[in-house]
Amino acid sequence: MSDVKGRPTIWTRMVADERFRVALIDDPLRALADVPDVSVSSEQVRRLEEMTRAEREELITELFREAHFRGGQARFGTIGMDGRLGAELGDGGIAPA
Repeated sequence: MSDVKGRPTIWTRMVADERFRVALIDDPLRALADVPDVSVSSEQVRRLEEMTRAEREELITELFREAHFRGGQARFGTIGMDGRLGAELGDGGIAPA
């Protein structure tokens, strides 16, 4: 559970692996013990452990949504408020971050 180059970060694994994401919400220490190839700092572990389950769920769900949202923007450009891809910002589109 250290910050080692070449290993996926905790957040990369969280986005890519649904079982890990659910386990991380329920019990961060157990989730990390079950997946030893994840790069994570002791500060990240401490912060997750200090959160309630509801707080972890909110954080992880928001990070997951943001990752997919940014990925969609990177591939398709701006996304309109009505969900249309490539919408102009004047039409209520959301600019890529």
